[in-house]
Amino acid sequence: MKRRFVSVDVFADRPFAGNPLAVFPDAEGLSDGVLQSIAREMEHATTAFLLPSHLSGAAFRLRVFSRVREIPFVGHAALGAHFVHAAETGLALEEPVTRVSHEGQEGLFGVELRVSGGQITMLRIAQRLPETGPSMPGGEVARLARALGLSEEEIQATNQPVKVVSTGLPVLLVPVSTFEALEEALPRYDELRAVVSDFREDATLVYAFTKETRNAQAAAHARAFDVVGSTEVAAAGAAAGALAAYLVSEAAVTVRPTTNLVIEQGHSLSRPSTLFAEVKVKDGRISQVSVGGRVILMGSGVLDV
Repeated sequence: MKRRFVSVDVFADRPFAGNPLAVFPDAEGLSDGVLQSIAREMEHATTAFLLPSHLSGAAFRLRVFSRVREIPFVGHAALGAHFVHAAETGLALEEPVTRVSHEGQEGLFGVELRVSGGQITMLRIAQRLPETGPSMPGGEVARLARALGLSEEEIQATNQPVKVVSTGLPVLLVPVSTFEALEEALPRYDELRAVVSDFREDATLVYAFTKETRNAQAAAHARAFDVVGSTEVAAAGAAAGALAAYLVSEAAVTVRPTTNLVIEQGHSLSRPSTLFAEVKVKDGRISQVSVGGRVILMGSGVLDV
């Protein structure tokens, strides 16, 4: 069987930046084993597969696989999937915003397509309301620092807690005091996997961040480490949503009824990424979290499966 795929860069301001993604617009009839094998073959952090959905309002059902497993929620894969689906189906685009949805493992997810001149200029996905776990104990923070190739002081000096926050995917958020320390972090994945598993078994992504940034307009500079795949991810939309919710909850940024945050990522991989997060607060509680960015078409091909 021949199956077509489309390659895009997500959260990118230019080609060869952001997070590379392969999208298969028609994955109907492929078994889980084949989907996993394709994702391994494509050699990206994740690969997106579009299937028919019977859920009212959903344009498609989205399944996302890393090189080693299926992942329940991946922000950049959802945005790339909708960008490709709109192009493949000739979706009628309404300016300035076209609203679409897809079926994920946890139901319906809404996506906004920002449209100008008949072209999609940005996509934004609404994530789940944040679920926040307890702070990591000091002894565990010391283990975590060693596993990340940091000194304990480089985490403790921030006076901010290490926590797991989920807006669809549990993410361990690790504050780091300086840009230099974060850029020099060199994780030992075996140790890191053990520390994360002992603290929160279902957390598979470590998102280390600092408030020192390259761009003065950014709120944070981040690096994402996948402890299962033992690899760094250039841009992580689910993690950016969790971080934005964390920064607002901890009052680590100026909080407004609608707080807009820019998060930098991917520079350590020479794939600079820009993620735009929005957190809405109502009656003192977070009422909405969304993350967006640009998607750039890179090419297409056919795979024999």
